[in-house]
Amino acid sequence: MRKSLDSVARRLPERRTLAFAVGAAVLLAAVVVAGGAAYFAAGLGPDADAVAAVEADPNLSVDRTAVGTAVSDGPVTASTVGLVYYPGGRVAHESYVPTAAEIVAASDRAALVVVVDAPLNLAVLAPDRADRVRERYPEVDTWAVGGHSLGGAMACRHVAGNAEAYDALVLHAAYCDRDISQSGLDVLAVLGGADGVIDAERERASRSNLPADARIVELDGVNHAGFGAYGSQPGDDPASLSPDASREAVGNATATWLSERGAVTRDFRSRSLSDRVSEGLRTVAPVLAG
Repeated sequence: MRKSLDSVARRLPERRTLAFAVGAAVLLAAVVVAGGAAYFAAGLGPDADAVAAVEADPNLSVDRTAVGTAVSDGPVTASTVGLVYYPGGRVAHESYVPTAAEIVAASDRAALVVVVDAPLNLAVLAPDRADRVRERYPEVDTWAVGGHSLGGAMACRHVAGNAEAYDALVLHAAYCDRDISQSGLDVLAVLGGADGVIDAERERASRSNLPADARIVELDGVNHAGFGAYGSQPGDDPASLSPDASREAVGNATATWLSERGAVTRDFRSRSLSDRVSEGLRTVAPVLAG
């Protein structure tokens, strides 16, 4: 009996030590998780002055909703072209409101850009948030989805599994790691000539995942941070264009393309190849005849 008591007495300190170690590990993990969450939740940006300028523009409407911040240039109707936009990693979603405003202002069509508000500023935690955006604006018939950097990659992943719901994909300083080459989608990739963050080799290699007619546009003087309004970004190269001029260039390139090529409707793309070719020839014939 005494042996048993002695054995228990010897094990008690060991158990206390183990319990202390487990408790310390749990506490450390909690601190790390909480710290990480706080780090991502803090986010980069937005530039308050740039956002305020958008809000003060009488030609634009800014609407903050449960799914994100919407920028439009008038009533949303069936003729409005919509763009769901995923923010870059650890960037506050409102940092892209000025970019959205540039796209809307430069568009030849009534436009709506909804910048998704992702949990902890990480689009990977809300890859299908675009579904909720489209549900909120059922009147819109033409939809594109896109994003900046990590947000662009997540937009690609989302559209890869939902191509029938969209007309176009817009990549800003981003690339696709999913094969959408046969999706029938229109694709625009806008790159910054002074981008020091994007993995240029992977971006170029990933172009094979895009449809053959994808349009690639490189903007001189625009760096990685130039696609939003959140200040400088570690590892980026200096931009020769100002932040305002960079966003204007991005907005013009995106809006022009959306107006010209993103206007192709799902109804047209769903027709047989022969019907699409035939209709295209009927459209071109009068021009050739003239």
